[in-house]
Amino acid sequence: MSPGYLPFAGALDLPAFFCDNCGFWQRHFEVPPSCPLCLDARHVVPQTGWSFRTLAEAQALYPCHWEELEAGVWRFWNEPVSGIGSMSYLLEGPQGNLMFEGCAAFSDAALDFIAGRGGVQVLSASHPHSYGALWQVQDRFDPELALHPGDLAWSAAVCVTWPFDDRLEPLPGLELHLTAGHFDGHTVLYDRARRILFCGDALKFELDPADRRRATTISAHKAFVRGVPLSPAELRRYRDVFAPLDFGSTWTPFEQVRNSGRGEALALIDDMLATRSHARPVPLGEVVPRAVTGVGTA
Repeated sequence: MSPGYLPFAGALDLPAFFCDNCGFWQRHFEVPPSCPLCLDARHVVPQTGWSFRTLAEAQALYPCHWEELEAGVWRFWNEPVSGIGSMSYLLEGPQGNLMFEGCAAFSDAALDFIAGRGGVQVLSASHPHSYGALWQVQDRFDPELALHPGDLAWSAAVCVTWPFDDRLEPLPGLELHLTAGHFDGHTVLYDRARRILFCGDALKFELDPADRRRATTISAHKAFVRGVPLSPAELRRYRDVFAPLDFGSTWTPFEQVRNSGRGEALALIDDMLATRSHARPVPLGEVVPRAVTGVGTA
């Protein structure tokens, strides 16, 4: 990070520690006494006590892999991995690259590869469960970091440079939209040209073992681990955000689903608004897409 405008830039020089239970990174002058993300009601505390890793330990234990999923869209992930184990997506464009979400730990080779692709001009994430090692990317490339201020309390390992309200288009064709719900600042990324919605934890899928790009179920939740549903008002907010977006594929921090798009998302939400909100997975065969301005799914 460029320190010229940061009066307390030294705080970003503190070492970072990785929580083995949830994968959240903290900057601290010593091994942290606990993890705030595990203590939050959307997660659970470790049953055998806290365990934290340094960056060198995390890089050694959790190898970083990457591949191109579509032209100009790369995913980065760690396998094996502890914690939540989110994936990171690098979207290349003629006016700059955007990285959305963070994987658990980036290897030096992965960061060098990203540098060879033009680096990262804009960095963002849907919510704290998928921040991962965003701090490594910010330390290396000094991009703009666009996060909603609703989740500022969780962002101490990085420096937010581009706060936004309901919507932001940080690069042409790439739109950030506030959904709230799962977290106060929960945000989705919409890629207009590719018709992909990077939905964070707004939606969750179970995958077909024979085809990992096809979902068998869809769900939405306030807290996945604890099975807490969204409220009707939170579902209506999701619907208001999703309805204008022409997406045929839905990618979470863990899945890249090509057979569920806007129609399925709205059908799930409408069914819950008409009956009662729940967090259970619904078979996609039971979710009948609504006709929305003629847009189908890919």
